[in-house]
Amino acid sequence: MHIDDTYEVKIIRLNNEGLGVALVNKFVVFVSNSLPNELVKIRITEVNENYAKAVVTSYVETSSDRRVPECPYYEKCGGCNLMHMNYESQISFKKDKVKSIFKKVSNIDIDIKDIIYDKEYNYRNKVVLKVKGNKIGLYREKTNDIISVDKCLIIDDKINDELIKLELFVHKYINNNINELMIRSINDKIMFSLDTINKEVRDSFLDNFSHIDSIYINNKLVYGEEFLKEKINGLEFNISPKSFFQVNKNIMIKMYEKAISYIDGGTTLDLYSGTGTISMLASKSSKEVIGIEVVKDAVKDANNNLELNNIKNVSFICDKVENKIDELKDKKIDNIIMDPPRSGSDKKSLASILEIEPKQIIYISCNPVTLARDYNTLQEKYNIKEITLFDMFPNTYHVETVMVLERKTL
Repeated sequence: MHIDDTYEVKIIRLNNEGLGVALVNKFVVFVSNSLPNELVKIRITEVNENYAKAVVTSYVETSSDRRVPECPYYEKCGGCNLMHMNYESQISFKKDKVKSIFKKVSNIDIDIKDIIYDKEYNYRNKVVLKVKGNKIGLYREKTNDIISVDKCLIIDDKINDELIKLELFVHKYINNNINELMIRSINDKIMFSLDTINKEVRDSFLDNFSHIDSIYINNKLVYGEEFLKEKINGLEFNISPKSFFQVNKNIMIKMYEKAISYIDGGTTLDLYSGTGTISMLASKSSKEVIGIEVVKDAVKDANNNLELNNIKNVSFICDKVENKIDELKDKKIDNIIMDPPRSGSDKKSLASILEIEPKQIIYISCNPVTLARDYNTLQEKYNIKEITLFDMFPNTYHVETVMVLERKTL
């Protein structure tokens, strides 16, 4: 098999990343923009030792799950990868994907209680645009080529309103020197954060975008409000450019509400606590909450938000979880909430959790593969009580999981 070879293949299934899986002489080929049971003609674009990648050149037989993507940039920018599949089928794919991963990694058949979803489009409250000379937009998939985008279907309409204005600006001021521009939309207010800008065009930029509520350049406030304020379940949060805040507010609220619904008193340990959103929400149903987070800016935001809400029963430790969790072994911990990065938790932290033996573990995960792997360790002392999925990123293969583990009885 070589690059540019062509074949006609049947798509067997989708892999975890939503790519079609086909076999050519028993050799695995991953095919983008394809669906199970489709008969397609393909062209090989990449050949590796154990697999190849291909694109569809024509469709011989198409699936009833297929739809025409509404986005004109869909096959260019790479921000979405399931928009060619109708939304109901996307939901089914994500449920089947998590079940398949647990079967493969943990050798168990799991029962998924539900998958919670909301709107399919205009759900992102944040986008990072790339700039090069007179071009501004999103990267073409797996390249540094910029695709100019007039409207992105998955981002907030208030952000979309700024795209054309920004494009006009960089066309007029080619020597702008901007490399990256982040836009946030919080409660109808807009924040810009630029990495840099040519001093000669800085004033023109501020004049052109004087309607923006908050503008940062090189992490310094140069115009407007220092924070954008968000309210979640009666609590206020100050959002700065560096603040980690889920991009899909509606699903975030439902996911966090689900996570903390299991907490009924006692001491709660929040691992990988970020800017403290879950810690503060859990404070209402906990006697005490202790958060551990390694990112200094996140802990700073978390402490500021504690003060903003006058919360007295939450504290944060700034360090790696594996460095500090052992110090809490002698403290009676009733609940552990953990929301680690995509790589999952580390072996030392998992071993410490098993020693602490909380009544329950609420594991929030953005990667079902590492979730299942970590469960293999935790199942020594814990059973799965419930698994709920959340479609935080419609039109992509990503899915969030809330898995609740309860301590086994002897």
